[in-house]
Amino acid sequence: MRKCSQCGKETSFFDMDLFTGACRECRRVGARPASLGFGTLFLIAIIVALVTNSIKTEILETRHEVADLATSIDQLKKAAAQQTDEIRSLRQGMEARVAGTSPRK
Repeated sequence: MRKCSQCGKETSFFDMDLFTGACRECRRVGARPASLGFGTLFLIAIIVALVTNSIKTEILETRHEVADLATSIDQLKKAAAQQTDEIRSLRQGMEARVAGTSPRK
């Protein structure tokens, strides 16, 4: 048997309030479950809004960083392709000199 949280009498699980732990008699007198007031709920809403806003800000910053990285990768690919073309051109020039002919374009 469980004891009532208000009067201390033994009571069955089915006669006890789930939230307060009060027996039927104590509930009739005025024992009620704990409730959150407007101020508490308002503070919780503000905290949730701040956390949500900071998460959105972090997501936007991450998206900008990813876009910047994609741009940098494209620039690196272009630079690598340009250097590859220059190496190819130099190699053709050297092969032409070795063979004694003019360079091909």
